[in-house]
Amino acid sequence: MSDASTTARGRILVVDDQRNMRTITALVLSAEGHTVFQAATGQEALDFLSRSSVDVLLTNLKMEPMDGLTLLEKALEAVPQLQVIVMTAFGSIDSAVEAMRLGAYDYITKPFKEGKLCHCVNAALEQAWRLSQEKLNL
Repeated sequence: MSDASTTARGRILVVDDQRNMRTITALVLSAEGHTVFQAATGQEALDFLSRSSVDVLLTNLKMEPMDGLTLLEKALEAVPQLQVIVMTAFGSIDSAVEAMRLGAYDYITKPFKEGKLCHCVNAALEQAWRLSQEKLNL
């Protein structure tokens, strides 16, 4: 099988104020062959995005001083084609709907199974590459 989800690897930025969650998430995604960067705050993530490109931004919802929804909005203003996945241990229908309304690609709850995380990230990567191909064909 040679589809993008099994062969292509991406550049992922993991944003979480909890170092352990950032590290575990980065290890799982790195083991899948992705290049993973980490940021502890929304501002750190925005600073990184101003210097480097990534395919997927994976952000925690509940962070201080900038929460994940604010980061989602600002990141998409700066990089409209960015695929953003919001993750939270405090999920609700309202926060999921708001994340999707603001342009999130997906929303997952913590703790998540490694397979669910990898599937979600791979689907977001496929979407990112599909959009980049469409842009090239314009």
